[in-house]
Formats: sequence, structure tokens, C-alpha cells
Amino acid sequence: MSAHAKASLVVSSWYGDLGGGELRLLDHVRNTRFPKAQIRALLNAPGDLDLALRELGVRTHVIRWKAGQSWLARQVHWYGAKLRATLRLLGTPRGVFVANTFPDLETTGRVAAALGWTVVWRARADTFTEVHQWPPERLHELVRFLNRRVARIVATTHYEARLMRAAGVAPDKIFVVHNGVDLDRYADESAGTALRAAAGWGAGEFVIAFVARMVPQKGWEVLFEAVAQARAAGVPVKVLAAGDTTLMDGDPDAYRRSLRDQASRLGLADHIRFLGFRSDVFAVMKAADAFVLASRIEPFGTTVIEAMAAGRAVIASDLPGPRESVIDEKTGLFFPAGEAEALAAAMGRLAADRELCWRLGQAGRERAERVFDLQHNIDELDCLCTDLATTTWQSTDCESRKNNDDREK
Repeated sequence: MSAHAKASLVVSSWYGDLGGGELRLLDHVRNTRFPKAQIRALLNAPGDLDLALRELGVRTHVIRWKAGQSWLARQVHWYGAKLRATLRLLGTPRGVFVANTFPDLETTGRVAAALGWTVVWRARADTFTEVHQWPPERLHELVRFLNRRVARIVATTHYEARLMRAAGVAPDKIFVVHNGVDLDRYADESAGTALRAAAGWGAGEFVIAFVARMVPQKGWEVLFEAVAQARAAGVPVKVLAAGDTTLMDGDPDAYRRSLRDQASRLGLADHIRFLGFRSDVFAVMKAADAFVLASRIEPFGTTVIEAMAAGRAVIASDLPGPRESVIDEKTGLFFPAGEAEALAAAMGRLAADRELCWRLGQAGRERAERVFDLQHNIDELDCLCTDLATTTWQSTDCESRKNNDDREK
């Protein structure tokens, strides 16, 4: 038996619904070399992730770090959660602990570190991009904790890795492993053809795929305004809009209604199909001619690489996350985040030049094959974990390697 089969892998997730980070965690658990019997999950909330992990044979425990109405009740519950996490970890053979988000690192991850677990943080490009807003002492404490108590930091982007090093995080702890997609699922055109036909749209229409959580930061309002402007200019654009109010604070139903009201007010009711949450994103991408990412904030944007895997041109907000994936004028087009007029112009350009749209999509597929293959990237992440499970286990197919900025992007 390989040495890593004797060690535990514990994964932690702050969110219970299936957003991008949670789906990537499932990808890792599904493909890891650790036997499923040796994997545990400590979750902050119940939900679809809990159910999916259980279906994979993983034992899950819901800790619930936040509860209570008053300040005192919340404090009591917080320390109770800390005790519950401690007891769960003490009852598990020590191994590797993977914090799937920054809140996981700050809660269960700190408990694991205090108990002597080997901690890996899967940094999702949304922490060090914000530290300029922090009090200096908070940043200094985090950097000290990472340097002293965290074994490896696995960033999803090169730009956040650079920010970490600039803040003082030890460079030899930082590795970059992009999110990946299952390229094989994006090879078949039939599911997309069926979905497009079900929408009632023929080959002559210019169809945009929009796949995003239904939350303000994803730019739904910007998209709708851009589509209205494009149609007013004579561009026959239609939209397949997939996504729901996953992980949204506030009133999800009210926000959902506001988007439908906006679409109707702009005269788009017949030109947008609201698909809700879809597990077959590949079909949505294949049903479209191009994909739009209209986010106002986007740490990475896995949907971008899903579109590229489907061979579809990308139009994306000009943000560091999409810049990590899309090559301007080669695999897609950028527009200033939040500017509906510029987005409308980009859609009009691709609708008028279908050859350009096709070329961008084909180049995107080639780039996805080189850089964003799921199995390759999961293997890299898993190797970083299995290498830590023991200092004696070695494998020729699993050599952790440093991802420097000079790696092909």
C-alpha cells in the first residue's frame, strides 16, 4: 500500500451550495489518489455540496461557525464550533488538511494548524487582491501565519501569487494551479444543437451564452443593457442565460424578479431564455456562438475556460481574472468592466464577422487543451497534497513542481 493511502485527507468548505470553488473541490475529491475511506469533509453549512460528497463516499461533518442573533450568542456559538472542529480533527488520523477558501483557512484551517496538521490553502484569487483595504497589522499577522503554519499555498492565478510574494509570503510555499475543465465533455455538439433548437432559435441568430451566479457582481444588468443596445443597432443577438442565486446574501427572489423585470422593460423577453442552474454547462456553451463574462469583479472565471473548451469565442470584462485565461484578439475580446456600450460593440463585431468568431473559438480550444485540462491540473493539485502525506513516498508520475510566472500562460 502506498504511504499516502495511510494518511487522511480532510477538506473544508465554507459554502454549502455548488458554486465554482465547490465544484472544483468536488473535482479534486473525485480524482484524488487518497482512498475515499480516508477522506473527511468539514463543512460550515449543509447543502448540495454535502450531498455530492456523500455520494462520492466521503464522510462529512457540518460544523456551522456562525449562528445566533446577539453578539454574545454568536461568540458562544463560534467557540463551540471551534471545539467541534477540534474534536473532529482529533478523532481523525492526522494527514493533510485542505482549506478550500479563505474563510476555511481562517476557521477550521487555523484549528488544524494548531493541532499539527499539514495545511494546504487553495487560494482562489480573492484574498490578496483585497488586502490593500486591510489594517496593516491584520495583513502582517496573516503573512506570519502563512509562513509559519501553512505548508503550501495553491493559488489559482499568477497575479495573486505575485501579490502574495509582494506582501512577504515565502515564495517557496506558493504554487499556481489553475482551475481546469473536463475537455472531453466539450467535444460533442449534439447537446448544444438540441438546446438551441429547444430555445426556438436557428443558425441565423447570433446566440450568446451567459453562465453566472445570479448576483450583482456578475453583471447581469450590464449584459441586458448591452443586448438591448446591440439589438437597437440591428444585431440579431439572443441570450441563453444560465445561473441562479447561489450563495447570494439578501433576498434572492427579489433579485431574480428584478432581472426579469429589467429584461421585459428593455424589450428582451423574447430574446433571453432564463435557464436557471444548469449542470450541463457544456450544452449551454455549445448551443451558443460566443460567451460573455460581464462581471464587475472576477477572481478567475471558470466559465471562461469552459467556453474556450467548447470552442467558443469569449467576450470578457477586462479584469485580472479573465486576463489570466483569455488572450486579447486571439481567443477573445475584452471590454471595460461595467460598460454596456463597449460590450454591445464587441457583440456586434463578432455577429458581423462569424469567421473571426470561429477563429477565436478554435484558438480558445487549443489554449484550453494546453493550459486548462482538468485531469492535468487536478493531478498537479493532488500531487502537492500526496507529497505532503509522507516524506518517504515517491512516484515518478507525481513530482510537484513550482509554477513560476515564466510558465506558459
